[in-house]
Amino acid sequence: MSMTSRRVILIALAIAPMLILSATSWSANSSLFYLGMLPASIGVLISVRVAAAGGVLTGALMTLAVPLRDEVILGALFMAAIGAVVGLSSVRGWHGVGAYAGPQTAFALIGAPLVALASGTVAIDSSWGATTMMGGTVAAGGLWIAFIGWLARHEFPPHEPHPVPKVAARYFAGALAALVGIGAFVAMQWATSPDAWWLILTLFVVVQPFYAATLQRSAYRVLGTVLGAVIAAFVAELLEDLPVLVSIATLAVTAGAIWAKMTQPYWVFATFLTPAVILPTSSEADTVLFADVQRVAFTVVAAAVAVGVLTIGHRIVTLHQPRSPRQPQPSS
Repeated sequence: MSMTSRRVILIALAIAPMLILSATSWSANSSLFYLGMLPASIGVLISVRVAAAGGVLTGALMTLAVPLRDEVILGALFMAAIGAVVGLSSVRGWHGVGAYAGPQTAFALIGAPLVALASGTVAIDSSWGATTMMGGTVAAGGLWIAFIGWLARHEFPPHEPHPVPKVAARYFAGALAALVGIGAFVAMQWATSPDAWWLILTLFVVVQPFYAATLQRSAYRVLGTVLGAVIAAFVAELLEDLPVLVSIATLAVTAGAIWAKMTQPYWVFATFLTPAVILPTSSEADTVLFADVQRVAFTVVAAAVAVGVLTIGHRIVTLHQPRSPRQPQPSS
């Protein structure tokens, strides 16, 4: 069998469970399965173990978040703790996986995901069975991608992660914990839209270990979100009431996001990533259109707040750093 044929088979295997689920009465679980695939797809670029851990951890965190949906302070502290751990994980170069696990957890905490049971499709907090089904389905999506990554270990060799220096990682962890914790508190206490979890998604994405990277990524994130929202609205309108085709479109833009992450500027990645997240977390076309407007607004607000807070912090840190002594000028 040629390498090309083997790669096609592996890709088909990777997406098969999601497509099968989307064609059944359990279609709500195809979105949850996909949410587990996302962090694992980033993790598998590092190693199969990181992919498996990312998927299982995401499912576990989402499960733990559900009982906190009505506990504003505990929910905010929970998200702040996740932000801190993601920041500290950057010393191993694993923060890219955490940047997906964190927002998925916020979706379970603040959003309105649905889960399919034998009795029908219900809210994830309607029963303990619904909550565990959600967490298990998300974890299964991550484990499936890890398994495909193991099968494809020769065709797609892993990449070396990019670790962050310890000092930068500590600043990163503190900034991310503070911003995500406050953002979660605001979203749970005052925001009335279930799409307010997009605030947390934006913070996890734009806040970077280094200040200059945060500035650039914030601008790119806003641009990519606007462009991606247009794509999501077009796809949702075109493929309304066709869940299998919506799943195929979601997988297509996900593949585009993975390609863009490795080869293109961040705004291209964000353009693909936005519909990849909007389509499986919104249902009907009118819901997608409404979500587009809200999520663009949440993105702009979160990016502006992140840049403002980090700019102030950067100035304070810079002012308090000891200056190197001026070197004497050589005599003429």
